[in-house]
Amino acid sequence: MYRHFDEQDVAQDYVQLLRRGSVVRRLVLAEHGAWRRAIRAKAQTDELRVRTWSRDEQPATVWAVLSDWTLTPEGRRLLAERLEWQREG
Repeated sequence: MYRHFDEQDVAQDYVQLLRRGSVVRRLVLAEHGAWRRAIRAKAQTDELRVRTWSRDEQPATVWAVLSDWTLTPEGRRLLAERLEWQREG
């Protein structure tokens, strides 16, 4: 679990959010609010709607999800291929 995050962590988390539609980070509870504000600020700059929330369970985690994110046709195809490969194994 991370005790603190920095701008580079937020940038990496935001890239993951854009790629996958969601991101989760294990982070001490005291840092959750700051992380959520940083992710929302980045999304607002790009005019995107994002939902964030946190959980204080063990381990403590923060989440962000793009409200209207969907897979592209290519992403759907790749996901279907990966799922088929896993079923065969």
